[in-house]
Amino acid sequence: MNKYDVTTGIPVYNAEKYIRKTLESALNQTFVNIEFLILDDRGTDNSIEVIEDIKREHPRGKDIRIVSQPKNMGVAQARNRIIDEAQGRFLYFMDSDDVISDNCISLLYSNILEHQAEVVFGSYEKVEINHHSNNIYPFLILDGKDKLAEYSYSRYGAIQAPVWNILFDINLLRASCHRFIDTNYWEDLVFSFDMVTLVSKAVLLPDVTYTYICRDNSLSN
Repeated sequence: MNKYDVTTGIPVYNAEKYIRKTLESALNQTFVNIEFLILDDRGTDNSIEVIEDIKREHPRGKDIRIVSQPKNMGVAQARNRIIDEAQGRFLYFMDSDDVISDNCISLLYSNILEHQAEVVFGSYEKVEINHHSNNIYPFLILDGKDKLAEYSYSRYGAIQAPVWNILFDINLLRASCHRFIDTNYWEDLVFSFDMVTLVSKAVLLPDVTYTYICRDNSLSN
């Protein structure tokens, strides 16, 4: 039996400048039963000290769990360990410098249950230095083997490459042994490219629930 309905998994490496805002946006969810799983990838700044302060001070601090790698192993291995360690029935990835809307988990969770789906995608906002843009999905229910794959491969950018802002049924990932390849470049693209072939039912939502803050020194850049 799962201890939580949802695990929000956040890999953390040298995110001291941003992690407080990120974690507080996760903690401020209207949805109640969430595990906040922090994967410490052994950075060199004070990120974990900031998280420890929030854990002590925040009313939901008891639901923050910090798991540390034995050494810095990169984001792919950090996400793989999150899949292994998560105590929730569903898994939601965040990056350590982005934020989510207060109703994000509630909205994705209600749709994954209502439609008995294996994954639910939320739409997102991309914030760059001089430009904002939105990636808005149509409302779609893709029901049947390969329906998500067919939609994904139908045109470039039909779905996002990053794995954040997607609610996964944890059993889908564990039963298939689907994991991230061990690289720091486009590991999420490879993960998503294969993941869509495993899904029998998916939901796409037009609601913007994630703010992706594009920074010059971020891993995706």
